[in-house]
Amino acid sequence: MPLDGRFKVNVPDAMAVAVLEGMGIGALPTFTVRSLLRAGSLKRVLPDYQLQTPNVFAVYASRHYLDAKIKTLIEFPRDCTDGALDTDSPAIQSTLNG
Repeated sequence: MPLDGRFKVNVPDAMAVAVLEGMGIGALPTFTVRSLLRAGSLKRVLPDYQLQTPNVFAVYASRHYLDAKIKTLIEFPRDCTDGALDTDSPAIQSTLNG
């Protein structure tokens, strides 16, 4: 198996440690490195660039006879988290700016 020299991980905390140790830049979720950004240990580069919008999916049998409890269970997280993970949301910006 050939090695291409790129560091690959599937755990954001591992990537954060690698970036802190000087291995280069990395794409990290804001909620993972919020405290490091606030402390000045890390600095955002390319602030206008966003890799991917987080998605959450609910799988259920059918909409035809959807029980009210199931509908509420599906709508609650959607209503509570709508925009909460967006790096440009006021809640995220206020924690990044202190």
